[in-house]
Amino acid sequence: MTLKQHLSESLRASLDRLDLAPEQKALVAAHPVRVEYPEARFGDYASPVAMELARILKKNPALIAEQVVAGLPGRETWAAVDIVKPGFINFRLSDAARTKWVRTILETPTWGDATPAKKERVLLEFVSANPTGPLHVGHGRWAAIGDTLARVLRAAGLEVETEFYVNDAGVQIAKLKETVAAIRTGKEIPEGGYHGDHMQVFKTELGDPVEYFLAGQKATLAKVGTAFDRYFRETSLHQSGAVDKTIAWLKEHGHTYEQEGALWFRTTPFGDDKDRVLIKGDGQKTYFAVDIAYHAEKVRRGYDRLINIFGADHHGYQGRLGAAVTVLSEGRSRLDIVIGQLVSLFRDGEPVRMSKRTGDIVTLDEVVEEIGSDAARYFLGSGRAATPLEFDLALALKQESDNPVYYVQYAHARLASVLRKAGEEGIPVAASFDFAAVRGPHSEELAIQLIRFPEEIEGMAASLEIHHLATWLSGLAAILHRHYGEHRYVDAADREKSGQYLALVVAVKQVIARALGLLGVSAPEKM
Repeated sequence: MTLKQHLSESLRASLDRLDLAPEQKALVAAHPVRVEYPEARFGDYASPVAMELARILKKNPALIAEQVVAGLPGRETWAAVDIVKPGFINFRLSDAARTKWVRTILETPTWGDATPAKKERVLLEFVSANPTGPLHVGHGRWAAIGDTLARVLRAAGLEVETEFYVNDAGVQIAKLKETVAAIRTGKEIPEGGYHGDHMQVFKTELGDPVEYFLAGQKATLAKVGTAFDRYFRETSLHQSGAVDKTIAWLKEHGHTYEQEGALWFRTTPFGDDKDRVLIKGDGQKTYFAVDIAYHAEKVRRGYDRLINIFGADHHGYQGRLGAAVTVLSEGRSRLDIVIGQLVSLFRDGEPVRMSKRTGDIVTLDEVVEEIGSDAARYFLGSGRAATPLEFDLALALKQESDNPVYYVQYAHARLASVLRKAGEEGIPVAASFDFAAVRGPHSEELAIQLIRFPEEIEGMAASLEIHHLATWLSGLAAILHRHYGEHRYVDAADREKSGQYLALVVAVKQVIARALGLLGVSAPEKM
């Protein structure tokens, strides 16, 4: 249980003890107990629950707060519990509690991991680039976000499988094969075909272009530490007759109708903004019909939850695919879609243009070659998916504090250096950590940041917004660098105190390495 959960349960226990009328007690019992992070000057945690209940209980929120605090169990955890107008309750951890939690961190190499109340099987689909060329930096963003999300969800205790959907059928594949045939025979590339230097390999490469590009994409993904449990091919849906079977099932269960010669799927009763065409008037199946068959296959495999990471061109898919999953699973599975925005690439302040069709393309391979896998993973995974990302290659190469990945990795390397120095001087890590021995500027901040790490994991697993990890990690590194400047970790004249500092160093180093690992970034011992 996280400290945040512990506090929420303590507040709930105090609310349950309030002397209330039965109808009020029922309303209070149904009300969620929120716990937040206040500004550090106010405390380590805060709750607005008294203000939120003021309308229900028809009382002054400050009075409610006083009653809640009076009945609060586990008061020994808190050095101070303060009520701030108009009714916030602020909590500051005691030294004994900081000691207990940091000791727990030291004893738990996988600190941050959770055991959920309910196990869920999750299928996470991401990247799913067309096998018509090399991966570009935008694909790299989905790889970084998707792979980190998979790691975070696993840390949160979910059973996660990852999948890459291979679009190896349809118009684009036909155009690719026409282009390759033209290149091999010296003819002009057809209208709508594929241009660019990367296509010239087919003058001598005689294999299937889809397999060629797919193999290249897999190799590129491996460079940024991303592997998939499964590559699922669209052609398998057509070969098995899954598309026709899925449409037939929808018809049989009354989810379709015919209008103007087309077959429609009734998606509006399930939250979509309009019904969708499955078979057009000319008898051609829509892309959506194939998408439904694919998601029917996912549902058949028995996942509790499906998560798709799509690019900006898939905006609006939540309604239609969500409806399909609800219908096909008969409400047993749910679908979440993360829509990501584009990457704008810069170098030395100048924008770098990307165009897959014209050949003016910056591949993910080129980016990794220029700045390395660590910087690529960190930068591509650090921005909110729903926000366009401006990726500065020049910044990613800097070995200075304004480069966030360097700043965090340097924090880890700095702590490794401290431990090496202590070893050289024969100063051991304290066997039993005591926070009171390291109290001083920024010590409280450092301890609480470590303690909150599982809460960050829990929050990201719920929101699917993994950019918070890089933000949290940068915050931890900043506190560590400030703390390092204010304290002497290795002092031969005070070996006992040094041992206590070293225990804290081990805890911080361990958590930084764990968080970097979730981001798919290495934790160097030297820089």
